[in-house]
Amino acid sequence: MNRDLYKRRFTVDDPPDYICPKCNIGLLRIKENSFEEFEELDAKEMQNKHELDQDLIDYIFHCIFECNNHKCASKVVCTGRGNVDFDIDVDEFGSQSQYWYSDYRPLFFHPNLKLITIPEDTPADIEKLLNQSFELFFTSPSAAANLIRISIEEVLTDQGVDLYSKKDDSKKMSLHSRIKEHLPDKYQTIKEHLEAVKWLGNAGSHSDNELSLNDTMDAYELVEYILLQVYAPPTDNLNTLAQDINQSRGPIKNRRLSN
Repeated sequence: MNRDLYKRRFTVDDPPDYICPKCNIGLLRIKENSFEEFEELDAKEMQNKHELDQDLIDYIFHCIFECNNHKCASKVVCTGRGNVDFDIDVDEFGSQSQYWYSDYRPLFFHPNLKLITIPEDTPADIEKLLNQSFELFFTSPSAAANLIRISIEEVLTDQGVDLYSKKDDSKKMSLHSRIKEHLPDKYQTIKEHLEAVKWLGNAGSHSDNELSLNDTMDAYELVEYILLQVYAPPTDNLNTLAQDINQSRGPIKNRRLSN
């Protein structure tokens, strides 16, 4: 996961290299003439606007991103907030000059960006939960993390881990118990990863403990690893290939090629 990409603010002339959520090939670029910004000023501030420092001005914005893959050209709507900042230029003679610019922080994309890789064989209900999480990520990292937690509950259910106690089928087991006491042996290698997602999701459920973008990205990286282990486990193809080459002591002889 490219953490810097999803944390950075951007300018209109330097948009982030977001991957198109439809084709997963092209980059999203701001569609010409689609970017609009509006100053967030109340009536009193509007009257005294000439007295305001530029760096106190806040904006809301909306724009359309367009995939630069001409075979796709999908559109993504984005809204967010911005503000004015300044920087210092130094010329070859050491003279300094100050200039102002606006930069922006996205808060919502539709359709949502794909923040991690979801294996093709992942059940649709789990993929749906993660896409809902992606929608909330920029606005509420805590809410996004809570949905990631729910997604691993669904992974466990899909893999046959009991949701209700066998002693009392009306009693729903805690996620902690399902991971610590009922995880199949073949998934013991991801036990700690599941538990870590649980803790982050729990923290996201508490209103007094807002998670940071980094905290939620930790959860994304963990759940991506979990999904790859469960729904796209490594194959032994390379082991077989290595054995065949070693047996031939060089290129594999009499091999049928597909191309």
